[in-house]
Amino acid sequence: MIRVLHVVGSMQQGGTENFLMNLYRNIDREKIQFDFLVNRKGVFEEEIEKLGGKIYYIDALQKVGQRKYIKNLDNFLIENKSKYNIIHSHINQVSGLILERANKAGIPVRIAHSHNNKYGKNVFVNIYKRYLRTKINKNANYKFACSKQAGIFLFGKNSKFEVINNFIDTNKFIYNEKIRNEIRKNLKIDKDCFVIGNVARLSYQKNPLFLLKIFNEFIKLNENSKLLLIGKGNLKNQVIQYIDKNKLNDKVIMLEDRNDVNDLMQAMDYFVLPSRFEGLGIVLIEAQASGLRCITSKDVVAKEAKISDLLTYFSLDDEAKKWATFIFENKIYERKNMLNKVIDSGFDINDNIIKITNFYLQFEKSV
Repeated sequence: MIRVLHVVGSMQQGGTENFLMNLYRNIDREKIQFDFLVNRKGVFEEEIEKLGGKIYYIDALQKVGQRKYIKNLDNFLIENKSKYNIIHSHINQVSGLILERANKAGIPVRIAHSHNNKYGKNVFVNIYKRYLRTKINKNANYKFACSKQAGIFLFGKNSKFEVINNFIDTNKFIYNEKIRNEIRKNLKIDKDCFVIGNVARLSYQKNPLFLLKIFNEFIKLNENSKLLLIGKGNLKNQVIQYIDKNKLNDKVIMLEDRNDVNDLMQAMDYFVLPSRFEGLGIVLIEAQASGLRCITSKDVVAKEAKISDLLTYFSLDDEAKKWATFIFENKIYERKNMLNKVIDSGFDINDNIIKITNFYLQFEKSV
């Protein structure tokens, strides 16, 4: 059996994590097994262990600093290198440091996987990340990206990389009226209420405060509405403060990380993702697979995310009122079965599982 070590911040609910879990659930685990090196606990850990995977913890780089992080990483890799011929890193620029240490430890297959297309807002952190990025091309012998834009961002225009679609299990997202009614009943949402939904970390990247401004404008146009927020993050307190200040407590439903996003999407009527940057935005593929109309950030979210006419791009320079007005003017539509659209776009799980399985299995003889 080939064991692959995936390095990721945590196995919480998110685009990268859902990609990994979709892959893990459907790959032939008699031939390929996944283990995870993470910085903190996540919602998927119980499932990972049931599937036969192991979870290891290491303090995050930003928590302990580079010197201590390298020491801890070296200790782990030296202790466990006999178990792994393949290390697959998903922590963007930090992959440069991870794969440098893996190279030094003698792990032969070193994969850097890009899931984003832009830096955050901290200037000093970004300078350090650019330094780390230089190590990737020196130490990664395979480079993957969730979109062309994400690949160019992490590896450079002249670097060779392969786009691996962040696929989904489409059948789980096909619109189902019965599930919609059950979820709405459980969440105490009446059948005539218009639900705007979002599945994302409450973080700078995902721009939740702007989402709240959009919703605040929308309820002026459509009072019988609710906002369904699924996710948690370091802006949670600011989100709660905004809700309290604008008296939206009875209008906003906050759920933390969930394993039933596919069902929760059935209860929504419109999906809004005003991200400041995205590698792809796989959650938009999921929303379209559910037959949901979506609106997201223009020139920020990859063009590959648009697999149907259900998705519209809007500029972050536009006021929240303009976003809200567009949603209101386009809120009436028929939910349709989008299975064929997802398959045709290349984001369905079946073909992609075969592709990635064959990639890992080519290293079987050397393990």
